[in-house]
Amino acid sequence: MLSELEIVERCLLLFSKPGRWTQKTCARDQQGKPCPVFSDEARAFDIEGAIRRAAGKEDRGAYARFVKLIKTQLAKHPFDWNDVSGRNQRDVVRMFQDLADELRFKETA
Repeated sequence: MLSELEIVERCLLLFSKPGRWTQKTCARDQQGKPCPVFSDEARAFDIEGAIRRAAGKEDRGAYARFVKLIKTQLAKHPFDWNDVSGRNQRDVVRMFQDLADELRFKETA
């Protein structure tokens, strides 16, 4: 199982290219249609989908572990924050960068 920091770093890698983030569903294919997170066709992800994809099929509890961390940071449930009108991929990347910084700090403390 990957550490929380490793999962966040994988999420940042997923979102490193424009068009890899979505709203209102965990994952979308290249045509913008919803699809399963672990589908080979999945190209864009919301926060939950990115965490699940980054953690891998074996780690089914990854998203549940992150909900508390992200809710503390954002004062909102992750999928609610993700789906706010006007939100964009840059906002999501910043959120994951802040979370990575926090996790790194905890590792050194």
